[in-house]
Amino acid sequence: MNKYELNNQAGVATMEEPPAQNELSGVNSEMDNIPPEDFIFAVEDEILSEERNKNNTNISYLTNYLEMIRNKKENFLTKIGNEKRRLLAKSFFEIEEMIVRGLIEDMVGSRSKEFKIEDSEWQQEIISFINKIKNNPEELKMFWDEYDALFDYEGDKKSANEYRAGIMAPLALQNLLQEKYGLKISYSEPKEDVECSVDMTAVDGQNKKFFLIQVKTDKELIEKIIKKDLRGESDKGNHKNEKELIKVIPRFEFGNENAGMNKDYLNFSKGCSRYVENNRKLFQDKGYDVKGVYIYVPYNIGGEKLIEINGAPSYKLWKILVAEHLETKLNLPNKFDYGSVL
Repeated sequence: MNKYELNNQAGVATMEEPPAQNELSGVNSEMDNIPPEDFIFAVEDEILSEERNKNNTNISYLTNYLEMIRNKKENFLTKIGNEKRRLLAKSFFEIEEMIVRGLIEDMVGSRSKEFKIEDSEWQQEIISFINKIKNNPEELKMFWDEYDALFDYEGDKKSANEYRAGIMAPLALQNLLQEKYGLKISYSEPKEDVECSVDMTAVDGQNKKFFLIQVKTDKELIEKIIKKDLRGESDKGNHKNEKELIKVIPRFEFGNENAGMNKDYLNFSKGCSRYVENNRKLFQDKGYDVKGVYIYVPYNIGGEKLIEINGAPSYKLWKILVAEHLETKLNLPNKFDYGSVL
């Protein structure tokens, strides 16, 4: 089970890890008791206490700096007993780690599997944290302000926006499928996410439906698909190899080289095949109808944000997804008023 597994009864994410040592020993940590804004400043000060030489792009230097940040993170976390604050501090330290990993990858010319797994884990940590504070606007604002500040310090606003979309899109989809349609949502283990291209699963236990979901956020492609569909072009000719906002792949097509799918869909279908093979006993015993869902979830359209800072999808986002046949393609109950769509 993923340690950031969702508690779907409560609608929040929980960390399935033992309490911090301070909690176990009953030690009252100073870091647990200072005001939230002072805690965030303390984390930032520790992260930036040793400034990186931004002119030095030597791989050896960057690798050593990355290891130094990791060590500082581990040492700092020992001072915190509160689970939520540990998760917050860890997420902030790992922003610096992600930036440095990106620089290393640029120099090497490729992304390592290890780095991809670390990126996936970081994303899930933030999703877990946002789920914990989603009803606290003040804490949410402080989190996102510091998130932006750390990226701004590195002069990397573009990455900040791209990562934010990558965090908020699956979170919004989670909330939509969970709250509107009653599906049980789980996030894949980071290693499985990387190896199988499955970000999350959505399960309808009553109707024996199991969806393996890959969430994408390419803004330009999303707007292109929506405009094309509004013009009715998706009904003309053979569009099997073209991108759809929501592509559903049945189990019998998983990994099928002859299915005539777009390259991205084919790679995803192969990942779904690996996922099913890795979890063979689950699918054999439960008798689920398994499908892959490759879905583009827009974070903003035309400059308008469609997802709130707590991951709540806007009405317009739901409207867009339903207009692109979310309910019919996934065979979900009709919860949306179709008369108001577009």
